[in-house]
Amino acid sequence: MKNVSFKLFNDRTFSDCFINFSGHEQCEPGHSFRPAVRPCYIIHYIVSGKGKFLCDNTEYELGANKAFLIEPNAMTFYRADFEDPWHYLWIGFKGEKVAEILERMGINYKNPILSGKKENLMQITEEILSTDSSGLKEELKRQSLLFDFLSSLCPDTMYSKSISQSTELKNNNYLVRAIEFIQNNFYHSIGVNDVSSHLGISRNYLFTLFKNSMGHSPSEYLTYCKLNRACHLLDDSALSVENVAYSCGYDSLSVFSKAFKHKYGLTPSAYRKLKHENDTMSDLEFNRFIKRMDKE
Repeated sequence: MKNVSFKLFNDRTFSDCFINFSGHEQCEPGHSFRPAVRPCYIIHYIVSGKGKFLCDNTEYELGANKAFLIEPNAMTFYRADFEDPWHYLWIGFKGEKVAEILERMGINYKNPILSGKKENLMQITEEILSTDSSGLKEELKRQSLLFDFLSSLCPDTMYSKSISQSTELKNNNYLVRAIEFIQNNFYHSIGVNDVSSHLGISRNYLFTLFKNSMGHSPSEYLTYCKLNRACHLLDDSALSVENVAYSCGYDSLSVFSKAFKHKYGLTPSAYRKLKHENDTMSDLEFNRFIKRMDKE
């Protein structure tokens, strides 16, 4: 396989979301992109190795099975590790609906990291690179592959699992809007009252909607979103535990630590230490590991 494989496209048939370029590279030690802005959205997925990504004054230390987002006109910097440089693939895209799509995936400038083992992403990237740069047939194929790429990275959240099981959730506009509002704003220190006020419904009615369709309360879902984000920041960023708490919508470090330990059986600091000591595990394997530890 070549060190670098890259191709530009000029697709314009689909204005909502379309591909600009794609590629993959086995980087040299310390290979970096200086602080710069890009004209489109770019998602990098790390196949192996590791490196650093700096975005919004936050530094993320990333390894295999992590993906990071670069938004248009956002100042970012990233560099391959000097001892174990990353092999990553990337896809650049833009369109009128891209921001909305990414928000619904739970990824944005403030929350630019996705996790998970995605064995098929390299295959999708190679198929994109194998297409011709012109012709409607090839453009249609690339469009399909772009959505395959994004679908593969879309996390299986409590929302997506529940919506596939609940007809009421699919058809209840209030509930869908509530979930999207929480996912997009949980790091702004919002509470359940803010959600119900945004929708113009009572707190009791919101509680009933969640319990009947999702099996848990809006408060529990809000906590889930906050702590899920906290795990990623503790794992991937160099932020202090206090700054992680603030970045996840907690006004108090003690409240954050109490909520974190209640869910995971570990303090945030202990979680970070244990995660780094077991960095070869996937997120799913690690979560099972700490659950076993908690029981023991």
